[in-house]
Amino acid sequence: MRFQFPKFHKKDLVITIHGFGRKTEHEMDPLASYLEKQDFEVWTFSYYNPEDLSDTDFRSWILRCEARLRKAVDEKRRIHLLGFSMGGVVASYLASVYPVEDLLLAAPAFYPIDFNKIQKAARGKVMSSGDNKDPRSMSSDQTKAFLNVVSRYRGSILQVDCPILMMHGTADEVISFKSSRRMFEQIENPNKYLVFLEGAHHRFLYDGAYESLAFPIIRDYFRGEIKPQMYRSPSREKAARPNSQSAPQQEPARQVSETASKETSRAGFAQKPKPKKTERASFHALRRLSTRSITPPAKDDTQMDQ
Repeated sequence: MRFQFPKFHKKDLVITIHGFGRKTEHEMDPLASYLEKQDFEVWTFSYYNPEDLSDTDFRSWILRCEARLRKAVDEKRRIHLLGFSMGGVVASYLASVYPVEDLLLAAPAFYPIDFNKIQKAARGKVMSSGDNKDPRSMSSDQTKAFLNVVSRYRGSILQVDCPILMMHGTADEVISFKSSRRMFEQIENPNKYLVFLEGAHHRFLYDGAYESLAFPIIRDYFRGEIKPQMYRSPSREKAARPNSQSAPQQEPARQVSETASKETSRAGFAQKPKPKKTERASFHALRRLSTRSITPPAKDDTQMDQ
């Protein structure tokens, strides 16, 4: 008699790399909960301890992330890698070294803003110059570790050969969306995509306002269901018509060449800037989502984490 044992299906694995701040892995909680309901397995973890003022060796931070990746590789898992803010830089390095299916970067901190400006905007709750006594602030040594991560691993994204999707809010008050545009233009990998979420702030993964838009895009990307389409922006003449209320007309799908830029934009969303003349790519999946305007709720800036 021959016995046949059932084959157990291994779910696709999403490994998240959090950003810089005191929330660490918990900033991924809303997204992890959503993806788990979509039949993904999600690993969230903290790769530094904000409560431990001696935990400021950025090399140790990277080694802890590598340990998670090696564990997943040893288990022969199908890995999707997601990094947020500083975690986007770390995730880029990991994707350049370990075999992953695809890489998604949310508001990656490739080119950070002026820290003096951010300290003022965050009222000293996110980063500290050393004399800030607020218990929720980060120490100056921890901030230096953040800068070391960015400066030493930023170029790793140029060595990534798996598909890359970058998402950034146009109202990001911590890392300008221009940072993602600048790095995107340097990437030679033809399988690259850039999505701007009109009006979204830095915390769009967990601020409650843009989750209904961002999460389905992330899910569809990891499922391999997102395909780019090209369209032209409306001409100036048509846009200048005084009584025109019609939405921009989308051209039929065109094949995207390997050298074509796959920059994407969310149409019809909260005070969209004036369109440019250049061709842009739009995700087919985005056209199925609601085009209603979403205004982010006012929240306490003191909870902001990069």
